[in-house]
This record gives sequence, C-alpha cells and structure tokens, in this order.
Amino acid sequence: MRFVMKFRYCILILLLALGLNTFMGCEKQTRYDQKIVATIESDYKISFTDLNKYVHDEFYHRRFRDKNEAYTRALNEMILNQLRCIDFFETGLHNDQQLIQNIRRLINEELIVKYFESEYLSKYTNEEFARNIYNQLGKEVYYQQIVINKPKNASETQLEALEKQALEIKAKADKGANFDELLNQYSEIGLENTDHSTSMIDWRSSFASPHNRVIFNLNEGEIRILDEYHAYYIINIIDVKKINLEPFEKIKKELISKLRETYYYTSLNEYDRDKNNLFDPNSLNWNEKTLDQLIEWAQIPEFYPDIYKDTLQAAIADGRNLTILTYSEGQIDLKEYLRLLNEILILSNSRDLDKKTLQDFIVEAVRSDIIIRKAQDLGFEKEVFHPRTKNTVLQYKIIDLYNQVMIESKIPEPTNATLREFYQANKDSLYYQLEKINLFAMVYPDKSEAEKTWAKIQAGTSFEEAGNRWFVKTFIKDRDGQIKSYLSKEPPYLGQAAFKLQESEVDGIIEYTDPEKGPQYAVIKCAKRTPEKQLSYADVQKSIADDFIKYHWDRISREVNQNLRNKYRIKVYDNVLTEALAAAGKDDKPSPVAKGAQK
Repeated sequence: MRFVMKFRYCILILLLALGLNTFMGCEKQTRYDQKIVATIESDYKISFTDLNKYVHDEFYHRRFRDKNEAYTRALNEMILNQLRCIDFFETGLHNDQQLIQNIRRLINEELIVKYFESEYLSKYTNEEFARNIYNQLGKEVYYQQIVINKPKNASETQLEALEKQALEIKAKADKGANFDELLNQYSEIGLENTDHSTSMIDWRSSFASPHNRVIFNLNEGEIRILDEYHAYYIINIIDVKKINLEPFEKIKKELISKLRETYYYTSLNEYDRDKNNLFDPNSLNWNEKTLDQLIEWAQIPEFYPDIYKDTLQAAIADGRNLTILTYSEGQIDLKEYLRLLNEILILSNSRDLDKKTLQDFIVEAVRSDIIIRKAQDLGFEKEVFHPRTKNTVLQYKIIDLYNQVMIESKIPEPTNATLREFYQANKDSLYYQLEKINLFAMVYPDKSEAEKTWAKIQAGTSFEEAGNRWFVKTFIKDRDGQIKSYLSKEPPYLGQAAFKLQESEVDGIIEYTDPEKGPQYAVIKCAKRTPEKQLSYADVQKSIADDFIKYHWDRISREVNQNLRNKYRIKVYDNVLTEALAAAGKDDKPSPVAKGAQK
C-alpha cells in the first residue's frame, strides 16, 4: 500500500521522461521522419514518426503481411481517432460533467504534471535561463584526480580513516606539493584507481553527472575533495581553456533538454517542499471511529476499485456523512472523501490497509487536490484537456466516451423480438454455417526436416510429440465449393489437403510454394471439422445478442466515420508516405504474419 503515496511522484517521472526520450530520439531520425503524411483541419498534423510509432505500438507491422497496407490502415485509424477527439470537443461533450467524471482523475493527473512543469521545472528550462547557462559553457576544463574507493558496507571508522587520508592528500597539494608526485606517491602505497592521465570536460560532458558538473565549474589551480557515495575524489584543476561555442540557436533545444534532465530532481524537491507546506500537519484532527469504519470496509474484496462508490453513497444517503478529518483548511467527510477517490487519487485494492497508510493517503489526496485547484485557477485545464492531446491514454479515454455517446447509446435494445427479426434477416448469411477445417501444420523450408517429422508419426509418435512447434490454420469452403483461408489473407496453400482429412487424421508431406519464402513442406493434422449446415435460432441463442450488438455497433460506427470525414477537412500525402516507406529500407520490413500456436 505504501507505493500509493509515491503515485504522483511516479507520474511526474514517467510523463516527463517521455518528453526527454522524445527529444533524445530525434538525433537518430531520418530526413523523412518529420515529414507530414496527413493533416486534419490544417492545424493537426501526423508525421511519419507519429505513424511509425503507432504502427509498432498497435502491432500493425505484425497484423498485416504487406507493409504498405499496414501503414495505410494504421494511418486511417489514427485519422479516425483524431476526428473523434476533435468532434468530442466540437459537439460540447467535454462540458458534460457527468460524462467527464469517468476521466476526471486522469485529467487531474495531467494537471499536476502541467503545474509542476510550469511553476517549477520551467524556471530551469526557459530560454532566458538557458542563455545564462550558455554564457558559462564556453570552456574546456582539464584536471587530474586521485580516487579513494569506499569499501562496500564500510564502517564509520573506516570511512573516517579514508576521509582523513583524503584531507591529508589535499593539504599536501594546497601547500604546493607537485600533484604528479602525489599521484606517484599514493600509487606506490596501493591507493586504488589513481589516474595519472589528464582528463577533459566540455559543456556536453558536464551534463553527464553531478560529478562532472562540479568539476566543470571549478577554477584553474583549484583543488577540491568530492565526497561521493562510492569514493572520495581529490580533484586538481590544471587548466581551463576558453573555446568558441556553437551559436545559441543551434544548440538551444539540446541544451534545454539537458537542463530539463539536470534540474528535474531539483524542481521535484522544490515541488514536494511546497506541497508538504500547503497546510500545517499538526492541525490534523482525525476521527478514529470513522477511520476504523473505513478500514473495516476496506476488508471487502475489490472494495477500492469498484465497491467503494456504492458503499459510501449508501452511507451518505442514510444520513451518515461521517467526518474523517478536520484541519486548518476545513474538513473531510465521507462525501468529500468519495470525491477525492473519484477525481484525485485512488487506493489500490488491499485488505491489508492499516490506519497509518489510510491517513497518509488522505493527506496526499488533499494536498494533490489543492495543487489541482491551483492549476485550474491558472487556466491549465485547457492546455491538458483538448482534442490534440499527445497523452495516448487520455486520447483513448476521450474516444471511448465519444463512442459511448455517438455509437453505443444508439444501438437498439436486443429484445426477444428484435433478436428474432435479426436472425431472420441474417439467416442465410451470418447464420449459415460453412464447412470449416481447423488445421495444425508443421511447416519446413527443408524437405529433409519434414521427412524426419513424418517418419516419426508413421512410426507411432503422435503429431503433437513429433515436433515442438506448429501453426493453427483455418479454412472454409463457400457455397460454390471454393476453399479460402478464414480470417487470414494468406492464400489457402494447405486448403485442398485439409479438406481431404477427417477429424484427427494426419497427412504429409504436402508441398507448396510461398512467393516470399519459396518451396515449403508441411505435415498436417485435422484438429476439428465443422460441417456445413443452416443454424437454427436455438443454435445461436447464446451468441445472437452479442452478434446483434456488434452488427449495429459496426453499422453506426461506419456512419459516424463517414459523417466525420464529411465534416472535417482531411489531407493525406500519399507520395510522402510512399517515399518514407521506401527510405525506411529492407531492415524495417515487418515480419510476415503467421497464425499459429507454440506448443
């Protein structure tokens, strides 16, 4: 349960790290990565980088054998997703507070991150601060160092002796002792990691570690002891050379990225300090009986993910809006606690919740709530909750709410009458069962390997034991007798052989040619054979409600998609996409899809 108290801290680290990684990845981009492949309403742009990330995040490169098809389908889905987000705000759904309640906690998480970035981190990442730092970077610092390692699990006595030794070395250097001689002297007595060479730190390497930053800011002739976790370092600055830096505008983005990383924890400590001072912790007055009641409720399985809402609402409706806490800024009762859970912070499900953890959680939620109100007062909500959000989790939540309103709410009720009507309308299509074969196939590019497997089976070894890997392939025979692959675009190479088998029968060796892989050799087993027949209403009664809902969801979704395409201006740059895919090269070619099961 303690990890819950670090939730906001982790959110800040993860979301800000995404921003850092985005910049660092830019160094490896090709000239096509930032090319625009589509625009919506002129101001929303999809780059090839965005598309490529989506293709891999959503596994389009594995779902489709053809690379062009994978990217085209992914781009189409990205466009439709963005259109839903835009229309969500355009139609005013974002003003429906009851609807937004479902994602309020996620929006508030974004508000906290925005507040931290704007009020704390930005002090160290704005252009003015970056220019001031830039003016201090035009140098190279040359130094020598003597390293005194601290043994693992060293005692206080050992550490004091090492510190004394480091002070003695520095004292000799301060009195004019030649540092090279000190290096030789302490090297001779076995001092570890004595570095006889001269090292250099420039502005880029100065951002690599706090150790480097301290050295970079020392003056020529200065001798300093650095007391670090693993060692004492005696540093001797032998030269500071002035250099001509690249123009500020050329390195501004890189510099700000390094400043963002360097001052992140400084900013976070300042943020935590101010957050902890939002109210006096000594003013807290807890109602022990209410805390005991909350602990008792927490023992109910799945209480905090779901059940807490009904339980707290029932108590409040029953006139038991119990006070949990009073403090200098007000009080927290069950009604306010319910709001905090719904909108600010949620506990993990735990039947081991103790009173101290619950108290810490409530205090954290109250402090976070104050921060969120500050962010809202500064107008940050419009900056985090908008149709062009880059937060994919928030985007998907917005799309889900849009679909609930625009699609799901319009699906007819699946009553007995509507289901029977649906059955009659689809009796000859959806509910006509074609003959189908589920096939296990071990496929080899080497005929001798297939022969070995087939020999094992003929000698009495079961299909499943004869090989350690096989694919699952499914074939159907339509009413015209044509064999097709089922739910796959792969040609039915093994279809004819499959339909010659009865259930559990095996066959081999089946030879065929795959245009991409060349000659292939297969050993097959008919896992299941489903006969052709007209399904009755009784046959489909358990699944027809789901079929009905899916049918209407798909139908309404197509209508919504078309309306969105008619409503908003969309431009797809097919030539840019084609060129970008060609430039990606053969190394990026996605692996062919193989439907199968590992044993």
